[in-house]
Amino acid sequence: MPVDILKLPVQAQAVLAKFPEFQISDFNDSGANGYILIGRHNVLRKEVAIKIYFHPKDEIDQEPSIISAINHDHILKVYDARKIEETCSYYMMQVANDGDLHSFLTRYDISLGLAHKLLCQLLSGLSELHSSNNKIVHRDLKPENLLVHNDTIVIADFGSVRRINDDTGRAPASKHSILYRPPEAFGENAYFDFSSDTYQAGMIGFLLFGGKLSNDLLKQLSKAEIKELREIERTAHPCDASLFIDKCIEKRTASGKILDWESFPFYVPAKIKKTLKTATSKIDNRYKNTSEFLLDLSRSKSTLPDWIRTENGYELENWNKNDYLLTEDNDKIILKKRKHGTKNYRTDNSICGDNYNSAYALLKEQIGLP
Repeated sequence: MPVDILKLPVQAQAVLAKFPEFQISDFNDSGANGYILIGRHNVLRKEVAIKIYFHPKDEIDQEPSIISAINHDHILKVYDARKIEETCSYYMMQVANDGDLHSFLTRYDISLGLAHKLLCQLLSGLSELHSSNNKIVHRDLKPENLLVHNDTIVIADFGSVRRINDDTGRAPASKHSILYRPPEAFGENAYFDFSSDTYQAGMIGFLLFGGKLSNDLLKQLSKAEIKELREIERTAHPCDASLFIDKCIEKRTASGKILDWESFPFYVPAKIKKTLKTATSKIDNRYKNTSEFLLDLSRSKSTLPDWIRTENGYELENWNKNDYLLTEDNDKIILKKRKHGTKNYRTDNSICGDNYNSAYALLKEQIGLP
């Protein structure tokens, strides 16, 4: 269905007026801080997206134009970046065929091998942003701000990026995406540095390897906090309720309880879990830069079992030239096995458990999983 340009926000109409060569095919206003126009650029001869975003009047919006000069496989290619008005700017970017990481992880179950690859790519892109040539922090890394194209991750949404101050090694904290905000980004002296981006990358890693984190902030609150919130909603101003929720999230972040490690899949190796916990620790115990994070990830790669959840259960391919399938059968979890490259599984009666955790523990010991 054609997009009715006259019904678009005035900012979107202003951008379209600047680009008669852009043929709009879709419009998305679901983002928290702007709009996205998708269509074909007839001069570039490719599909592009135009991100329109809002910012405070006194914030300099130079960073997207800086990003446009960076050429890296895991940083979104920005073709153009300009200001529309004092509090609104835009940039034109490439389109990803699998959309953002949030929708990608919602649609697909991914293997540990692909999760490891995507996280390393994210850190590679971050390393380029943080390099001495750029000295940029992203400040808003979350699944919705990362794109996936042909099983490759690309860092996107540069509305919050800032240069690091050479004297302090810091940038002002962003107030976006409170769930992904590191502990040092709260309070009167809130700030962001390179390790703050590393913290957010660790949270992305948690999700890539199968951890669960709802965007519903109320799910982070305890029963007592929910009860208190309902009383605030009943007796106070709506703003007070929002402030109370923010304080609860800040408290959970400070105590390291935002991520539920009990939701982590049973088959993820302990080394990977330890690496991600280090990345999402308080700043004194966290990786200081992406190189440290990547080094620990690389140490896990050679022995990483390539598990993936399937409709039949949990499958491990090509471990010592065999494939393994943990699957349900008559209220028990059993093991099926085959030579890698062959078609049919056969049941291995040596492994049977009441649940996946117990069956996995037996298999782990039997075949030497990390």
